[in-house]
Amino acid sequence: MDKTEITVSVRGMKVAGVLHLPDRRSPPCVIASHGLLSHKDSEKYVELGRRLCREGFAVIRFDFLGCGQSEGKPEDSTVTRRLEELGAVIDFVRSERYLGEAIGLMGSSLGGYLSLCKSAQEKDMKAVVTWATPYRLTGTIPEDEGVQPLGKRFSDDLKHHDLLTVLGRVHHSLVIHGDMDEAVPVTHATLIHENVGEPKRLEIIRGGDHRFTNPSHREAAYRLTVAWFRGHLGD
Repeated sequence: MDKTEITVSVRGMKVAGVLHLPDRRSPPCVIASHGLLSHKDSEKYVELGRRLCREGFAVIRFDFLGCGQSEGKPEDSTVTRRLEELGAVIDFVRSERYLGEAIGLMGSSLGGYLSLCKSAQEKDMKAVVTWATPYRLTGTIPEDEGVQPLGKRFSDDLKHHDLLTVLGRVHHSLVIHGDMDEAVPVTHATLIHENVGEPKRLEIIRGGDHRFTNPSHREAAYRLTVAWFRGHLGD
C-alpha cells in the first residue's frame, strides 16, 4: 500500500487530495467527500482510506476549495461549485491509467449530498455510500458547532438543487444514519432510501449522532461501508 499527495486544478485554484493506492493493478477507486466545514484529514476519512486500501481499493480523500489545504475562500463555496470540484476529481481518476474504471463515491453530511447528486449526473458511478446525509440543506446546522454558515452565496445557490427529484437515477446506494443525529433527522435517511433506485440498503445506527462520535458507532459505519464497496465495486 502507498499514500501520496495529489492536486487537481479547478477554476485556476488547487484542490489538494491524498491518494491511497493498494498493491494491485487497476484497482477500483472510492472518492470520499467531506462535510460542510470539515476536511480530508479528519480521523474518519483517514481511517476509512486505510481500511478500503487494505481491501484492495484506491481511495482519494480531498479538500473542497476553501477547506483544509485547498486554495480558495470558504465564503465562495456553493453546492454548484463543490459538484464541479468533485467532478474534477472524478476526471482525475479517469485520466490515470494505473487506476481501474470502476468508481464509487462516499460522503458524510454535505459530502453525502454531493455524492448522491454526482451519482445522479454520472451514469457510470458503480456504488455510493452516505453517512448522516440530508436530502435538503435548508434547516440543517453546519457540521462544526459554533461556526457560522457559509453565507448568502451558498444559500442562494440552493434553489438550483433538489436532490429528491434526481434520486431515482442513483443505484447501488448504502444509506447510513444515526437515529440520534442532532443535525440531520433520521427521516432524511428514510426519504433518501425510499427514492433511490435498486439495489439499495438503509442502515440505522441506534444511538448514533451526526459524527458517529461513539467509537462503536463509527466502527459499525466503517464495517458497513467496506462491505458495501466490496460487494458492489469489487471484482
